[in-house]
Formats: sequence, C-alpha cells, structure tokens
Amino acid sequence: MKKDTSGLRSSAVPSRVAQAAERRTARQRKSAEDEIQRILAITLELIEKSAPAIPSISDIVSAAGISNQTLYRSFPSKDDLLLAVLEQGTMRVADYLRDRMSRAKNPREQILEWTRGVLRQVTDTDAAQTSRAVLEPLKRSGDSGSGNTPNELLYPLRELLSVPLKELGADPRRDGDCIADLVLGAMRRHLWNGTAPTRAEVEWTGRFVLGGLDAGIEGKS
Repeated sequence: MKKDTSGLRSSAVPSRVAQAAERRTARQRKSAEDEIQRILAITLELIEKSAPAIPSISDIVSAAGISNQTLYRSFPSKDDLLLAVLEQGTMRVADYLRDRMSRAKNPREQILEWTRGVLRQVTDTDAAQTSRAVLEPLKRSGDSGSGNTPNELLYPLRELLSVPLKELGADPRRDGDCIADLVLGAMRRHLWNGTAPTRAEVEWTGRFVLGGLDAGIEGKS
C-alpha cells in the first residue's frame, strides 16, 4: 500500500517559504539599517561643519545622494532625524561615561567621574557646538510627535548612576533624578548660553553632589 505523504509535503512547503521570506526580510532590514546609519553619519558631519546653523533637508539629501522620499521614508520630519542623531550621540556619551566610571575605585568616585564626564560635553568646544546645533531646533519646536523628547533621550546617562547609588545605600531613583536634574541641567544651561564651566566649577559641582548625597543618606539613618 502506497504511503500518503501529501500532508508532509504541504506542511514542509510553508516552512521553506517562511524561511526564504525571513532571509529576504533580514537582508532588506540590514540594508535599511545600513542606509539609516549612513544618513545619520552624514547629517552629523554636516551639523558639525555648519554649527551653530543647522543643515537643511536639501543639504542632507544632496550630501547623502538620496531623494527626499527616501529620507522621509525613514524619518517623517526633520525633528525626527535630529532626535535620531541626538539618540545616537547620547549612546556614545553613555559609553564614554561608562568607561570613565569603570576606572573609578569606589561608588563615590564613580559618581564624581560621571559628573566630570557630563560637564566635559560643554567644556569641549567642538562637542558643545555640535550638541547646541542639534538641540536648538528641538528646543524651539518641542516634541515632534515621535514619543521621544530630548529629556527622555538623555535617560541612558542618568541610568548609569543607579548602581553606584545603590551601593552607597541611596535611593537610585530619587537621588539619581536629583543628581541628573542638577548636572544635566547645568550642562543644558551652558549649552543654551554658549558658556562652559571652569575646571574649578566642575569639581565644585562634584563635591556639591556628594555633599547632598551624604546628607540624604544620613537623614535616612
């Protein structure tokens, strides 16, 4: 008697189709990600060259060698594009802060290194000029509707404080928010004003942060 294998064939075919479709989707996704990374890199390069002015969409698409339609397929508005540049820049700063903190001897030194590293973003003239150029149009227009505001995009920096604060017996959320509000607020103030803190001011800010933290921990005991 001949064995009926039609059911086996029919169940195998969709699996191969699904695998082929997944491979094609993966290639398309990789191609799209590569194109987006190229657009972001070109946009940042133009921002650095034109700061404090911000490059126009026509400048960006011309430098990238793409059409407006291609750009808007990935970024519905100019603000969305700038937010993506800011997000990528924030992750790079987070990596830089993480490296500084990893070389500190204890949690208190880690928090000091975090403070110094954040404020270095405005003591470094080139970094400050680029950050100001990206943030200024977002400051004027507010949230673009993407669901990510500049404040929310800075959250990865604030989150780096959680571990050392917990090790010190502080409240990672409450105390972390207070420290981030103070230090990131100082960074933004200097960005908007086109100023930079002196080394003495940076060190004073670090001592102020630790002093307030000590007072808060003592108040809990």
